[in-house]
Amino acid sequence: MNRKSSATPQKRAILVGASNITLGLPWVIPAVEERLEAPVEITGAWGHGRSYGEPSSLMYRTLRGIIHSKLWSHLEDRPELPTFACVTDVGNDIAFGESPDQIMKWVTVVFERFSQMNARVVVTGLPIDRLHNQSKLNFFMIRVLFFPQYPLRQPDILAKVDEVNGRLEELTLRFGFHFVQPKERWYGLDPIHIQFPKQKEAWEFILRSWTADPSEVHKRMTNLRRAIELYSMRPERYDIFGEKFLTHQPAYTTKYGSPISMF
Repeated sequence: MNRKSSATPQKRAILVGASNITLGLPWVIPAVEERLEAPVEITGAWGHGRSYGEPSSLMYRTLRGIIHSKLWSHLEDRPELPTFACVTDVGNDIAFGESPDQIMKWVTVVFERFSQMNARVVVTGLPIDRLHNQSKLNFFMIRVLFFPQYPLRQPDILAKVDEVNGRLEELTLRFGFHFVQPKERWYGLDPIHIQFPKQKEAWEFILRSWTADPSEVHKRMTNLRRAIELYSMRPERYDIFGEKFLTHQPAYTTKYGSPISMF
């Protein structure tokens, strides 16, 4: 087992989103550590099916909306550090039936909080090219697989996707943040989750605006054991069948000394 660094993190990374962060953790964490030079204090709110505003359930597990999570009170209690943030999976709430107006209200709350922290923020748009180029059969399969309880219609979803993406880019620029439009090649039959073979490329591309030097730095690989450990992390609070469970944070510390807390 590698000895963890005893150095104190001098930078903070905040990740907010849903399943793309969850699935990408074995690539996201090394990319964060290399881009910001580990050890880095890593925290955020993410999780499969995570909503920005409402409680969201996946099978038997429920998570609070991102803007209502304990992340924000946790950050108020932390010492000030140069802060870098990533906002992704904004389109998740479209599938839950939320209106573009409501989604943008929630996202604006997140942006305002990051602006108050003077954070350097990167925001990913929705995968509009891949979503528009999927077949009706593929749309039906994705709806049944990921959102079986919601009566989604492809034309309605695409109209909302275009509206939210356009308003998200406009809001990002208004706050002085950096907007990244996802590449169509990152996605396969599943048009909303980055393919595993494209994770390294995607996260390096997304996070490169955090620093003045945009050149590639992500050369580390997370081995299988550490990937399993990252996937096994639990948030500070989650409900199972209505029963509340609490997990002490940080949930994990990397071999380079970066503590990871999730809310």
